[in-house]
Amino acid sequence: LASLAVFDIHSIEQPIATGHWKEMHKLARISPIPIALDEELIPIRDKAEREKLLLSIMPQYIILKPSLLGGFEDCNEWISIAESLGIKWWMTSALESNIGLNAIAQWTATLGSDLPQGLGTGQLYTNNLESPLAVDGGFLKYENEKKMGFRFIRN
Repeated sequence: LASLAVFDIHSIEQPIATGHWKEMHKLARISPIPIALDEELIPIRDKAEREKLLLSIMPQYIILKPSLLGGFEDCNEWISIAESLGIKWWMTSALESNIGLNAIAQWTATLGSDLPQGLGTGQLYTNNLESPLAVDGGFLKYENEKKMGFRFIRN
């Protein structure tokens, strides 16, 4: 991590395997690069366990993936706990189709975060829906002239 710090990296996601809370806590305290938890959050469904995790590790950031964390309500709970502890967060749309990205982007816009979000354009899938969403200069924008629609693929 010290070698990477010279590159002025914003943060590093989950630098060690999940389940090593004590080691992750130590890294979060001493790392020259802020630590962002993501995979560590996925299996935790109970609010008390979520609080215990964040209190035990005290990362600088958490990364929220709604589809993997239980949806918007669960992400709201993670956000509430994190903010109460002074932990920042951002949303990501990793592995989402365009319809999922659209929903996550609209919901995220209502949350008032001032951090950049990790919302991609859902171009991973060949059988994705057409989308009015586009990345322009690092910003996700909605192109009014385009519509969400089906793309029929013929063999």
